[in-house]
Amino acid sequence: MSTAIVPDQDRRQRIMAEAAIHFLRDGFERTSIDRIAAGARVSKQTIYEYFRSKEDLFDQVVRAELHELPAEGLVLSGDVQLTLDQCVTGVALAFAEPHNHGLFRASIITTRKFPVLATALHDHRRGASRTLGVYLDQLVADRRLAPFEGSALDLSTRLGGMAVEGSRYFLGVPLPSEAALSRQARLAVAIFLHGFRAAADIDLPAEAEPVSPPPALTPGSAQMRLSAERFAALCGAAGTEFLAGGFEGASIDRIIAAAGVGRSTIYRQFGNKDGLFRYVIGREVAAIADDIVAPPPGADLESRLATLARIALDRHLEPASINLHHLLVQDANAFPDLAQAFYAAHVARIGRPFVALLADAGAAPPSSAVVRAFHTLATFGARYFAAVRAVDGDERAMVSRQAARIICRGLAIEHSVDVTGKTHP
Repeated sequence: MSTAIVPDQDRRQRIMAEAAIHFLRDGFERTSIDRIAAGARVSKQTIYEYFRSKEDLFDQVVRAELHELPAEGLVLSGDVQLTLDQCVTGVALAFAEPHNHGLFRASIITTRKFPVLATALHDHRRGASRTLGVYLDQLVADRRLAPFEGSALDLSTRLGGMAVEGSRYFLGVPLPSEAALSRQARLAVAIFLHGFRAAADIDLPAEAEPVSPPPALTPGSAQMRLSAERFAALCGAAGTEFLAGGFEGASIDRIIAAAGVGRSTIYRQFGNKDGLFRYVIGREVAAIADDIVAPPPGADLESRLATLARIALDRHLEPASINLHHLLVQDANAFPDLAQAFYAAHVARIGRPFVALLADAGAAPPSSAVVRAFHTLATFGARYFAAVRAVDGDERAMVSRQAARIICRGLAIEHSVDVTGKTHP
């Protein structure tokens, strides 16, 4: 959808164009009707003549954008890896286009507030992968891809998820260059076809150390005046309020009423609302970072990886984890360091036992990109927190086995040859 200003007589379209800029860049909570009115050069009252509410405007803007998203391109060739490389690279580059990225982000942060709209966005994204799903089914029929559990559409979603690294670029990490996205897409395809060992064929640049959780604030005089029980109640009330409304929607007055403390107590301890948010959410991030997952036992590497993937998925699907994902995607622009630390803590929690399992199997230490690929596969990327629905035990077990199969061996038929001419087992 073009954001160019249309003629003055078409006020509705001008309002929607301006609203799209702000909603897709800043999200629902951080966009004000005042800002849209100023940019569209109309009054607030004029906006409400066309739209019942801010929610109605957001819903109509996003639904209009659905019709502008391109479906993925798939140019067939005789070389499976080359075909997938080109297709998945296109998916990654389209994902990073600011307009598309903003719409994807909007679909995540509106999951709870606009469940019907979020479902429509989720279905639209999935629909764009149908061509790739049909191709994967054909590869199985042609005995070029091994039979797999689950649907080909799910499998194409997993491949795309690895290419864009799941939730990473919604959680404070700046979008990478086109060259970096292309390398990640090739890495995703190599793993998808041949397992983690094929990652050695991809030239990946050195990476910075993972982001560590921000240090917890030093307890101040307010905590000294409060009992441990009342301090815990204050943090609990603040956490509940932030998770319900995000940073912008949270009310200090409601926190005060729920915790039974004075305003001065909060400001002496935390300085301001920003400090309270950082302390309360930072504690949650630190708890994830401190959660030690032991390498699970098993008869072989693949079965152990399936168990580890299930552990990662179960942790990921805990209500507190889903709520924190929604909150930190929504507020990643304002608190990028906290959002990055949250993502890094999740990857590190499952990455440590993943590295240990590969070492037990005699494999070389994996790169950070391979560790993140396993995390993305284990958690199914952004799928389960971008659409609200229950995930039963059978589905969790199936997708965990699927993740282990992909990361361990890939799905290509044995002795397939990639574009480098290297034969993979």
